[in-house]
Amino acid sequence: MNTIELTTSEFRQNQKKFLDMAAQGVSLLICRGKELFLLNRVPAEHRLDEETMRQIEAARQQFRNGETTTVNTPEELDTFLKSL
Repeated sequence: MNTIELTTSEFRQNQKKFLDMAAQGVSLLICRGKELFLLNRVPAEHRLDEETMRQIEAARQQFRNGETTTVNTPEELDTFLKSL
């Protein structure tokens, strides 16, 4: 697979061109100072459906509300799993 290295400025100036290249399987390595970002095409079938996204958001809300269970030892894990 081909990889092209470019700056953020180059990417901004030619976004369509580079996104079209990524759609064709070219990897883009975008450099911003000392940071590197890898841009690749992700197949549509890897997108999460609405129901999965809803479940993820519900789980995040439960976490924010403190509705979680902490397991610190194998014994606690065994007890928790048996309770399900």
